[in-house]
Amino acid sequence: MAMVEAGILDAHERVELVDGVLVEMSPIGPRHDEVVEWLTRHFVKASGDAFRVRVQSTFLTPGGGFFEPDIIVFAAIPRGRHPDAALLVVEVAYTSHAWDARKAATYAAAGVHEYWIVDVKGDELLVHRSPAGDTYASVERFVPGDLVTPLIDAPPVDVAALLAH
Repeated sequence: MAMVEAGILDAHERVELVDGVLVEMSPIGPRHDEVVEWLTRHFVKASGDAFRVRVQSTFLTPGGGFFEPDIIVFAAIPRGRHPDAALLVVEVAYTSHAWDARKAATYAAAGVHEYWIVDVKGDELLVHRSPAGDTYASVERFVPGDLVTPLIDAPPVDVAALLAH
């Protein structure tokens, strides 16, 4: 954040800070955008005052780094802060599935209750639940035809509709 304020990085550069290293992120393609848009509508409609939803925003990780997940669902926090805890984090993977899978350990360590990876190319949704240390006790795979009920108070997600089948 200080690098952006100092003009070293452009505010629109797509990077994440992982273990003290800036990692460049891939450009966002139209399929990725469509899935993020679908999820945004789904969770914002359900949110009311129960939780907050941020899209492609900063999530502070343990140890001083940050990720830029596609969707963050979290309890209210004071204004002027980025969340460092979440009820649900969603990463949409088109070319980044391996990288997003590695993030699971960090999200678990941060106590994120539920971590989803929408694998657009693989046509599946991986749902990580029950964080324990730096791992999730439960990882389930859902495919078109399945419904996924989030742990938060939101309607089930139809995986076929999410992946536009």
